[in-house]
Parts: sequence; C-alpha cells; structure tokens
Amino acid sequence: MVPPAATIAPPSRHRVRELDRWLVKAVADLHGPPSWAEQLAAAGRLLGLSLLLAAGVAGYWLLPVGLAGLLVLLLAGVAYALLLIATHKMVHGTFLGWRSLEQGLGCLLSWPMAWPYATYARLHRLHHRWNGVDARDPERTHHQPHPFASRCLLQGGVGLILETAAQGWRLRAVDPRLDGARRLDGAGVILLHSLLLSLAIDQGVLWRYLLFWIVLERVIGAIVQYRGLVEHHGLWHQADSRPGEAPLPQRLRQLATSRDVAGGPWLNALMGGLPHHSTHHAFPALASARLPEATERLHAVLRREGWPLPTRLGSYGAALGRGASG
Repeated sequence: MVPPAATIAPPSRHRVRELDRWLVKAVADLHGPPSWAEQLAAAGRLLGLSLLLAAGVAGYWLLPVGLAGLLVLLLAGVAYALLLIATHKMVHGTFLGWRSLEQGLGCLLSWPMAWPYATYARLHRLHHRWNGVDARDPERTHHQPHPFASRCLLQGGVGLILETAAQGWRLRAVDPRLDGARRLDGAGVILLHSLLLSLAIDQGVLWRYLLFWIVLERVIGAIVQYRGLVEHHGLWHQADSRPGEAPLPQRLRQLATSRDVAGGPWLNALMGGLPHHSTHHAFPALASARLPEATERLHAVLRREGWPLPTRLGSYGAALGRGASG
C-alpha cells in the first residue's frame, strides 16, 4: 500500500488555521462559474464523446456478429465510461455552470447503463463531507486482498450499481432526499430498459442485445472502478489528532486522503479534472479547467510552509505498479 502523503498532525491550532487561510487565498481568484470558453470546451468534450459512442454502437449493430463488431463496441465502452466520468462534475454543477440542466443531463447519460445518477449525486455530497473522517463515507473503498481484481474485474459496473443502491438505502435517514432520488432513478431505469428490451424482443435480437450490454458493463465498470481506487484507496484514514495537537482541518484532510495523477491538458480535460483529485476535494466548486493552476498554487503554499504534498502518481497505470491497490 502506498502510505498517505500527510499523516502527521500539525503542532498547533494556530498553524493549521494560518495554513488554511493561505490555501484559500491562493485560489480565491479562480472561483466562479465556468467562462464561455470553458463551457464551449466542456460542450465539445461531451459532443465528441457522444459521437464516438454513437459510432461504436452503430458499428456493433450494423456489422455482422464477430470480432469487428466487438472491437467497435469496446471503443464505445471507453467513450461511454468517459461520459459517465463527466457526470461527476455535473454533480457539482461545474461542468457547464447550469446546475439544474446538468442534473437532468446526468440522468439521461446514466440511466441507459442503469447507473443511479440521482442517488449517486446525493451520496457524493456525503463523500465530500465524510472522506477521511467518517467510516460511513459511501465511496470509501474497504480493505480487500486484491481490490483491483475484485472491484474492476469481478464486481465491475454491476457491483458499483448495487453498492450505490445499497448505500442510498442505508443512508436515507442521513439525507431524506435520497428517497426521492432512488425513486427517480428506479422509474427512469425501469422505463427506459423496458422499452429497449421490448424492442429487442420484437426485432428478434435478444441475445445480441444482451451481449451488447454485457460488453459495455464490463468495459465501463472496470474503468470507473479503477478510477475510484486510484483516487482514494489506501489513503483514507481516521483523521484524529493526538493529545495536545490541533485536529486536521477539512481542507488539509482532503489533500491528505486524495491521490493525484500526473498528466497534461488532454488527460485533465478527458477526465474532467479528476487527475487533480486532492485539489478538487479541497475546493470542489472550482471548474475543471482551473484545477491544474490551483494545484500549482496550493503546492507552492504547502512547500513554503513545510507541509507534505498530496500523494501523486506518474500515470493511472502506475497505481498497479506502486501498490495503490492496497
């Protein structure tokens, strides 16, 4: 397991408060809704991935059953996974800056894969509040001997869907709006897939239809599960302080319990800013395009104050080699 980058408690309450103020000041001018250029880039990303998905789906159904059809479907699965990853920023209302529109768009993108987006959106707010401090964190990855194999290859998308549904039921008393979100997701998914299944049966392509969803579920589930493990697994810890020392404040706790991944502008754009995950957790309202700049500023403050930097991997693939899987 890769150890947390910052597990020591600060020596005084004054120091951590001062450090927190410096961090807030460092990125103060980066707040605000996405600019028109950032909105245009986000819309272009959404359109490009949607076209790639549509091309892969069309290729699967137009080509004869065989290797070529499966290959284009794999491509569609990657595009769809990146679209579902884009819905993460929609939860925060920072994808286009229009929260109401983004919530509807998130549902429309997610329900075809039976992903309960509305439930996830409620749970993700709890994740940001509880990460590193409350064991009820709905996105906490539990200790497993081989979590990458278990979660990515075995559980996949089905496991993630079932886990999210179970968390929505378990935490409904914490967030009363979870009940409405669960009902909305259930109605949307059941209605959509009832129509699609009826069409497949009517056209006599039931088995090909089932293969279509199985392949997509395997590809998308592996990618989304892997992403979640890279971002937090092995870093979550109960951020208690020792006697006489100040508790780790929320912003510093998020920096310590989230993992970053090195990458250029294209990776940051495709992943919606998630490579800068510690910065996103420290300042979740920042638009994706501003996270690289925010990361540089935060790291400059941390270096100046002699504070450990967040854990960072050289690539997403490095998580396997360096033991981020725990």
